Amino acid sequence: MISVLCPTRGRPGPLAESVSSLLDLASGAVEVLTALDPDDSAGLDAAARLPVRAWTAPERFGYMQLHRYYNHLASMAGGEWLLVWNDDARMLTAGWDEIIAAQEQGALWLSCTTMRGGNFFPAWPAAWTRACGHVALAANIDVWISEVGRRLGREQQIPVEVFHDRYDVTGGHDDQTYAEGRKVMGAFANHPDYDTPDNRAARIRDTVTIRRLLESARA
Repeated sequence: MISVLCPTRGRPGPLAESVSSLLDLASGAVEVLTALDPDDSAGLDAAARLPVRAWTAPERFGYMQLHRYYNHLASMAGGEWLLVWNDDARMLTAGWDEIIAAQEQGALWLSCTTMRGGNFFPAWPAAWTRACGHVALAANIDVWISEVGRRLGREQQIPVEVFHDRYDVTGGHDDQTYAEGRKVMGAFANHPDYDTPDNRAARIRDTVTIRRLLESARA
């Protein structure tokens, strides 16, 4: 099973369309987990009507602490694979879940040709997150996963395509969350906490932990 991790805020319509695209094009078992803020009444109402597992954060963590949403959703997930997702993204590839499940363990990148750089949606084994105790410890979730994947020599693009017309995971070009993120870190730069000494050390520890996990599986 694939567990899709999707924080959302104030966008009930796009969230419903996004969830539908995931489930309609899946071939097998998929679960969508969404994280919401307690003050987001529209989002909470929408999630209650959708086939998702919803979690309400105790407070609004916001862009600066985006990883806290993903880390909690990952702790709830029941799938063998985790997929980072955005509430304004649309799945385009039929059988996308089977394509992910057929891959060797690694950081897998879905293709997003509508966005700069091409690849923004990583999938990776849930066992990696369980071993490390987190998805990431800074808001740049995808960059964190990518760095660990590269260090392990286990990073690849897979033939799954996503449509996404914005650049921010819980906002957009015209809302509060995107404005908050842009003010803090600019449009495309890393979150300022990403390269603190503690976080650099944490990514090395993650790499070592996962490498040992992989070695034990081969033994």
